[in-house]
Amino acid sequence: MDKIYKVAIIGCGGISHMHAGWYVNEPRTEITAISDIDEGRLSAYGEKYEVENHYTDYVEMLQAEEIDLVSVCTRPKHHAPIVVEAAKHGVKGILSEKPMAENLGQGKTMLESCAQNGVKLAIDHQVRFSTPYQHARQMIIDGAIGDIFRIHGICGGGDLKDNATHTVDLMLYLHNDLPVSWVIGQIERIGTPTKYDLHSEDFAVGYFKFEDNVRGVIESGNDTAPGYHHIYCYGTEGEIELAAPGGPGIRYRNQETGGAWETPELPPGITPIRDLINAIEEDREHRSSGHCGYATLELLMAIYESSRKRQRVQLPMEEMESPLTLMIEDGWV
Repeated sequence: MDKIYKVAIIGCGGISHMHAGWYVNEPRTEITAISDIDEGRLSAYGEKYEVENHYTDYVEMLQAEEIDLVSVCTRPKHHAPIVVEAAKHGVKGILSEKPMAENLGQGKTMLESCAQNGVKLAIDHQVRFSTPYQHARQMIIDGAIGDIFRIHGICGGGDLKDNATHTVDLMLYLHNDLPVSWVIGQIERIGTPTKYDLHSEDFAVGYFKFEDNVRGVIESGNDTAPGYHHIYCYGTEGEIELAAPGGPGIRYRNQETGGAWETPELPPGITPIRDLINAIEEDREHRSSGHCGYATLELLMAIYESSRKRQRVQLPMEEMESPLTLMIEDGWV
């Protein structure tokens, strides 16, 4: 008989319902405890998902309950302290919302705490589990468009940390999570925009080089080319387009199609929760592991740092604070 993993959800706001849906539909999980600082929201959430154990203090919950899996669905500033605390209490896996953290220093503490305590950490860049992107990645590995040389991502209407974090993460995923060597970028910030208690920007562009010389371009904000997680993959023998505005989730053209666009059949997908359980049982990394989440966060921070320093930024980055925060504190933006 399969083990039933006991689940705790910390933060019962909007995004947590996506997590709860995954757990409800996963035969190997049971939501046994929930935590939120808002008692009314906590009560309504417990009633909706038939969870009896409610806590306004997540530390008290971690101490009192036997928990296997934790979902962290709070605002980003709280991700790091909650993950670090949860890792100390014998949990097997943590799925924390994106962005991973407010800055690289926080992200590093999350990785270190989970490594020290033998916890599988995953960051919820759940679009990695969307079958068009999954299939495109396999097509690139199989050489369907020859040797890839450029990936262009577009995230219209969103900022880097809340929305384009998915687009950038997908670009890394599509190229097999190869390390990035350097980043150059620029941002525009009008007024004092924030998103989920983090400083934000109105427009950003980044250009970066993978270690194998493949190039990436990301544009996000209020005046991009059309598209949302719209990604072009260019190869020496063809191209793949993902999330084309008004078009299919994936289409490709190459020599075999005679240059005509075709839409492939897509494989079945799995949820981030199922992959987390499998990662625990197979003792392997999650598809959207903490290390992948850190790489994505680092690229976003490098765009800010390039804008701050007016030069290319070599990775790995040395600055552990958010360069956007530093620019704001210095009165630059």
